[in-house]
Amino acid sequence: MAQGNGPLAPYRVLDLTDARGILCGKMLGDLGADVVRVEPPAGNPARREGPFAGDAPDPERSLYWWGYAANSRSVVADLGTPEGAARVRDLARRADFLIESFPPGFLDRLGLGWEALGRENPRLILTSITPFGQPGPYRDWKGPDLIVQAMSGMMFHLGDHDRPPVRISAPQAYLQAAAQAAVATLVAHHWRERTGRGQCVEVSAQAAMMWTLMSETGLPSLHGYVPFRDGVHARYAAVRRRIIFPCLDGFVALIASGGAIGGGAMEALTAWMDEEGSAPDFMRERDWRAWDSAHLLGAGERGQAELDQVEEAVGRFFEGKTKHALYEGALKRGILLAPVADTRDLLENAQLAAREFFVPLGRPEVEPDAVGPGPFAKFGATPLALRRPAPAIGEHTTEVLREWQAAPERAAPPAPSSPGPFEGLRVLDFAWVATGPITGRLLAEFGADVIRLESATRLDPGRTLPPWADREAGPNRSQLFANYNAGKLSVALNLSHPEGLAIARRLIARTDVVLESFTPGTMARWGLGYADLRAFKRDIILLSTCQQGQTGPHSHYAGYGSLAAALAGFYALTGWPDREPSMIYGAYTDFVAHHFASAALLAALDHRRRTREGQHVDLSQFEASLHFLAPAILDYTVNGRVATRRGNADDRSAPHNAYPCAGADQWCVIACEDETEWEALCGAMGKPEWRRRPDFATLEARRRHTEELDRLIGRWTITQEARALVRRLQRLGIPAGVVQSCADLHTDPQLRARAAFEWLEHPEIGRAPYEAWPFRFSQTAGRLRRAPCLGEHTHQVLGELLGMGREEVDRLIGDGVLR
Repeated sequence: MAQGNGPLAPYRVLDLTDARGILCGKMLGDLGADVVRVEPPAGNPARREGPFAGDAPDPERSLYWWGYAANSRSVVADLGTPEGAARVRDLARRADFLIESFPPGFLDRLGLGWEALGRENPRLILTSITPFGQPGPYRDWKGPDLIVQAMSGMMFHLGDHDRPPVRISAPQAYLQAAAQAAVATLVAHHWRERTGRGQCVEVSAQAAMMWTLMSETGLPSLHGYVPFRDGVHARYAAVRRRIIFPCLDGFVALIASGGAIGGGAMEALTAWMDEEGSAPDFMRERDWRAWDSAHLLGAGERGQAELDQVEEAVGRFFEGKTKHALYEGALKRGILLAPVADTRDLLENAQLAAREFFVPLGRPEVEPDAVGPGPFAKFGATPLALRRPAPAIGEHTTEVLREWQAAPERAAPPAPSSPGPFEGLRVLDFAWVATGPITGRLLAEFGADVIRLESATRLDPGRTLPPWADREAGPNRSQLFANYNAGKLSVALNLSHPEGLAIARRLIARTDVVLESFTPGTMARWGLGYADLRAFKRDIILLSTCQQGQTGPHSHYAGYGSLAAALAGFYALTGWPDREPSMIYGAYTDFVAHHFASAALLAALDHRRRTREGQHVDLSQFEASLHFLAPAILDYTVNGRVATRRGNADDRSAPHNAYPCAGADQWCVIACEDETEWEALCGAMGKPEWRRRPDFATLEARRRHTEELDRLIGRWTITQEARALVRRLQRLGIPAGVVQSCADLHTDPQLRARAAFEWLEHPEIGRAPYEAWPFRFSQTAGRLRRAPCLGEHTHQVLGELLGMGREEVDRLIGDGVLR
């Protein structure tokens, strides 16, 4: 195994999670922390998650475990015994972090909750991950992945309108929750380093999954519109846009959009089509720079007809070409296109190979050649590495007890004042759209001074995207931009002007962190590469979050998350097996990668606090996102199986689907994970005899007869009101949920109890919903403030930081330097 300490090397993590939180410990372990997983004698329940090496259901052959338990050690302790509880209590006295995913109140009943452990170790941070969060009416509801994806708003727009809604076939809800938990744990850690005090952190998987909707939650109030599922199409602000197109050997994803987002790419695609005699006159004559979303929406039916015409012509061009040929052509010409990749394609990807992304993840004695996703970011000063494979059950019990018991207990020093975790930190944010900006918002909300450097001469595409105030586009009217840039200051700065670059350099000299997401080489061409930044400020941290990383043959690829989701394999895993893949609303990988970007930056900041050493962090959004598909990738490398879309089928639950309820497009999801839940469902339906039917008597029998089972359940649910039915089923201990739209989320009692939305006034947008973080702290309160208008703080920032007077700033505005 490779050697590498990682930025969190000094810290100890006690991990009590199962599959619902396992990624949190994996991220902390990858960042260098000593993660000790406490398992019962029979092994962590995550070991029962498939797929399995050789399809043998053995706890030591779980590819899920191999993918998410690497860089950790295993200790056996039976929490149901006094000895096991005492072992955990003793380890917790020496731990910096404890993470858990039990039902609410479980650890409290064992005397291992925050109240007990916090008394013995006041510096401890205890992070809990649950389906719906700790407060609220759904706190005790059962919530497997299907239920959470439905209740979060995700499923409502996945699939085809003539069939039930579907989930992403590779479970995602608890990976989202666990990744958010890793970020929240590190926010609490930074507060602890200022105050000496630990605290409780709790994370809602429902709210975490809701964050993937790309500000869709603003559409009902601002547009009076609710997107719905439409297969290969995306519906943004009432415009129906095809994203997925068939080609000779599969599918590709394309953003057929003009304006600031895709005008240049559509010009390049038209030129390519023209070279081969396939470009119709209307495409050659169109001004693609003016043909943006605002134009299409404003043109109404005519705009939709224009878009349909373009998509038809493009579709004909794609039909005779392979996805590899189309991708190579797109890379060469700068076209916004990506293949809809599967796991085989990922292992053959030239960019991933050049960056040596895949690493051995198998147990040496079982499957030494198994490979899967490697470190999620490249750190210049504290490289991440695979230090050890996933442990065998109890493999490290003796050594961990010896090492940890020899270590001193964590004692809390006298507590100074309690500032925000990042108070006094200054950040320059050059990043666009979502991944980088969300990281900047996190820092701003918890005390950092985040200055967004942007320009009207080259507008952040995020400012052009809906939802817009009153359905009218404008640089200060996008609620998507507002949601991801809350609390920041905006300075309008033209970096193509020499004086603009000089001002940027002066600001950098007074900055701790720089965020950027430009195509690799852009910052260096401006004289703002990492080597340049270090000359201005030696301990500066630069976080670069472009699509495919700073190096490699495809590093120049300038795409968006809706393409990266295709490239990373998520589209291939969404939809029905007998139909085309389904589009995932928004830019899904942006809402995976930002967890890793934020965690990486917070770890780098902690390293700098201890050592005064800055560094460059290179995070490929493509690579980071593949961690959410690690078991599927391992399944291919070990078993040769290519993962496919499966509708709502599941290997461990039946029934497991969305069922129609009374009313138009009303659905509930039901997922029976064991025989007790199935028997309870039979009783609820008034069909106790179904428990004895040979075709329904066991899980495997029900899975073999899914079509008949779903038909019969649907005949019962269609007569029921969805919400009343779900409440009744949950009272009976049956996992169930409503397939909620983005409008439903605003009235959801659980999200209301968590204050999941905060409505703020904005000068141009007016009153609009901002999404609150899915985590809550017992001690640390953030402050959510509205997003800035473009250049709103130019005078303020340049005056306060650089001592520029109003006349000088006005002159620079007039000269085009500040715009």
